[in-house]
Amino acid sequence: MNLSEIAFKYRKPFFMIFAVLLVYGTISYFTLPAREDPEIIIREALVVTNYPGLNPERVEQLITKKLELAIRQIPEVEEIRSTSITGQSVIHVEVQDKYFNLDDIWQDLRNKVSAAQSLLPDGTLTSIVNDEFGDVAVLTLALTGDDFNMAEMYDKSKHIRDILYGVVGTKKIEVLGVQEERIFLEISNSKLAQLKISPRNLTDILQSQNIIRPGGMIDTGNKSFIIEPTGNFSTFEDIGKTLISIPNTEDVLALSDLVDIQRGFVDPPNQTSYFNGKRAIIFAISMLSGNNVLEYAPRMRKKIEELGQTLPVGMHLDIATDQAEQVSNTVLGVSGNVMQTLLIVLVVVMLFLGVRTGLIVGAIVPFVMLITLAVMNIYNMELERMSLATLIIALGLLVDNGIVIAEDFKRRLEEGSSREIALKECGGELAVPLFISSLTTILVFLPLMLAQHAAGEYTRSISLVVMISLLSSWVLAMCITPVLCYYFLKGTPSSSPQDKIKETPKLYRFYESLLHWALRFKVLFLGLMLVALIASGFLMTKVPQQFFPNSDRAQILIYTELPAGTTTRTTDRRLKDMFALLADKEKFPHILSFSGYVGYGGPRFVLSLSPEDPASNKGFIVLNINSSENMQPTIDALRVDLLNQFPDMMVRVGRMFLGPTDASKLEVQVKGPDADIVYNTGKTIEAIFSNIPDTIDVRTNWENRTTKVVVKIDQQRARRAGVTSADIATSMEGYFNGTQITEFRERDNIIPIIFRADEQERFNLDKMRSMNVYSSSRQTNIPLFQIADFVPQNQYARIDRENMFRTITVEGKNVKMTAEDMKSYVDPQIQAINAALPLNHWIEYDGVIADSADAQSALSASIPMVIGLIIILLVIQFNSFLRPMIIILTIPLSLIGAVLGLLLTGSFFGFMVTLGLYSLAGIIINNGIVLIDRIDIEREKGPNDYDALVRACVMRLRPITMTTITTVLGLLPLIISHDPLFYGMSNAMAFGLGIGTILTLGVVPVLYALFFNVESPKGASE
Repeated sequence: MNLSEIAFKYRKPFFMIFAVLLVYGTISYFTLPAREDPEIIIREALVVTNYPGLNPERVEQLITKKLELAIRQIPEVEEIRSTSITGQSVIHVEVQDKYFNLDDIWQDLRNKVSAAQSLLPDGTLTSIVNDEFGDVAVLTLALTGDDFNMAEMYDKSKHIRDILYGVVGTKKIEVLGVQEERIFLEISNSKLAQLKISPRNLTDILQSQNIIRPGGMIDTGNKSFIIEPTGNFSTFEDIGKTLISIPNTEDVLALSDLVDIQRGFVDPPNQTSYFNGKRAIIFAISMLSGNNVLEYAPRMRKKIEELGQTLPVGMHLDIATDQAEQVSNTVLGVSGNVMQTLLIVLVVVMLFLGVRTGLIVGAIVPFVMLITLAVMNIYNMELERMSLATLIIALGLLVDNGIVIAEDFKRRLEEGSSREIALKECGGELAVPLFISSLTTILVFLPLMLAQHAAGEYTRSISLVVMISLLSSWVLAMCITPVLCYYFLKGTPSSSPQDKIKETPKLYRFYESLLHWALRFKVLFLGLMLVALIASGFLMTKVPQQFFPNSDRAQILIYTELPAGTTTRTTDRRLKDMFALLADKEKFPHILSFSGYVGYGGPRFVLSLSPEDPASNKGFIVLNINSSENMQPTIDALRVDLLNQFPDMMVRVGRMFLGPTDASKLEVQVKGPDADIVYNTGKTIEAIFSNIPDTIDVRTNWENRTTKVVVKIDQQRARRAGVTSADIATSMEGYFNGTQITEFRERDNIIPIIFRADEQERFNLDKMRSMNVYSSSRQTNIPLFQIADFVPQNQYARIDRENMFRTITVEGKNVKMTAEDMKSYVDPQIQAINAALPLNHWIEYDGVIADSADAQSALSASIPMVIGLIIILLVIQFNSFLRPMIIILTIPLSLIGAVLGLLLTGSFFGFMVTLGLYSLAGIIINNGIVLIDRIDIEREKGPNDYDALVRACVMRLRPITMTTITTVLGLLPLIISHDPLFYGMSNAMAFGLGIGTILTLGVVPVLYALFFNVESPKGASE
């Protein structure tokens, strides 16, 4: 008893289980967690170590290298990238893609970094390990208020954050753009020298007075009394009332008479944020894993609306970016495509098979989709662009099983078999071939599941959904379709292959005539196919390449960069000028809103978009555009206006991207131990990039060199003056940057009190020569120029390293070429430079070129195993070696149509097109299996092998062509909508399947005839 008979016998339980799955699948569509794109685990952590004022080269040698050596000992680490800038070391630690449980790895990282702290120089602050670098903000909010200072806004932001944490599903809320309060004691250096007061004296007096310490407790017998002496600063005015003794006199001065006391914020501003040009505090809200963003976001938005009504007049809380809106647009858009495809498939099937048979076959498709959603829900899979679109990709495969079963059932009825016999025989005869064909297609997509790469992780849901849907399709085809055919299909005996040909003479007779010609001239026919295949291979080199396409999100990214060494204060001022331009509705009417970040890259609001490391000379702006159609005109206008109005800034304007990396940017790296060689070679490559027509955004990550002032201390004179090098360094740091000497406690706020020179002296380089250094041994101030000389010296603004080697990265975009095509353009020059480099220095490609190569390598790693398994299945199916060889030989035929499709539609060849070729291979294998299986059956029935071969091909013509037509038409919504992710893949599949199927219908019988010596009557007579 086969599966179809069992399903018929126990049809009531089968239909009940089936109905439950359909209902659960319908519910699952509305309850499954939804995302815009598949989740990629960010296997990256940051190690940040600060040593204020230390130059980049010393940071690299004394801090970065020592930490890198410790981190390198972690076996799971794949790549270490570091940046050493003035006062800071930033190390990016990336773990190999094969690891998914990262908690233990990050703990090992913390342990290694902690153990290495003892090797770092005195004065180095404790390293900070951030292993939440990959958290995505599903919502970012902007708190603005024209009439409120930053302290008032920060107080309100803490209240807002605490309330938002109460929304169910919230993981983390980062508050960004906050400027911490400071109390500054600004003094003239000459005034201190005149009064012979040292900064150390002021520090000691303030620290000894500003204390919180109990004086003990007195026990009087019946009661005890706590003693608490005063002295700490309870009000801001108390600071100025502190009495300062004048050395060698009995006079005292109030601190306010000696210094200018100001209450302000961190100076220079540190990582400021803006919304629509106004100073803002940004909330980056991350959601707990497993929650549905389409359910979480409305809850959060409701709470935000409630909070907005309670804010003081003039204070506003706006949504800056909303991931849920993008997810909704993506899911609804792809779902709409799925529904259109489903309707097209149903119409096509009914046109080919008639309404009754078409409804039986077509019913499988929505049923399979719902069951697939049910299984996805059971295994906690998510709804996203990739998993939904996979249902479209697999439609041709889903309907194929039902078509074959229904066709076979109907044929048996027409041949005079009873319904019971038809159900038994079609289920027994076709179960194994269809199961084998489904398994082979699943195996074709298996490399996606096994690929250890971010791109494979991005597309992994494709292989899972294909597996679920194909197995569901096979089960339904074996269990439900025969039962439906039994009850609803009509068939009258009389039909024969010859009668069928008469019913549709144009289709069948035309195909049969071509088949006779191909079988008669086998060598010529196969030669033509070989020529077409070679020609397609040549044309493939003409197809432009792009790893992943740009996103259709209606958002524009602007990266700004001033020369290295620019202060945050200057960057902030220049970006304010830019904000004024962006707010001009006449020039940029399509900009709805924008967020700006000065000195840092803002929050990660998209998984694939990694924020840039903080830098005082950099800024980042996100523009929300009213529609995706207005994206390119706005980008073009921005590039022109920003270049004209901000010629002193490096401004990069671009779209967001799909996939794990930006596929529009070409990156070339120069590596080696010698910084000068690395830097100069990078500049040479930068010049090559700049000379390529239509190339923009050319830059190197080492930026420009900066100038530092070396204070050469004459140790002999300094010792005679009673001054040490430590005295000089401490005095200079406090003089220009400011030194925290104590703190002011106001309620639950702790505000540092900073001692520094007044504004006139602090911003004047000449004042460095005349500044006074206090000699504790002589109790007098010594002018710095008496004990030191001053020499300007160039230095690298930053030193980047990758896997222990100094590495400079040169990047650029071309508006008319993809990164892959741009590589072909510059590669001869790059290789010539590489050949001339000294020993242990080399050049390599990074970014999309390296990621694409790694992704293809990760995919191809399991292909030999997959091919082997497919061959084993085919050998098991046919108990033959020649028949599987025929199928394998027909797979490349799909490439002919795919290449033509890419060229005719102007599509790019990339990772998604590769997946389309996999799908094509699955369909071609499927067609080959059912075609050869039918040929073998017909050969067993009849004495003439040639007639049996032709008869089998004619019988399989309709189901095979129907599979092709339904798949091609099903892909039309993705092609017509010009879906950015699936457009190229859809074109490759549509053309490849259309042409590949036609060729397969000729090549398979010709190869079969050639391998099994089936000669045509005319050929035999000759």
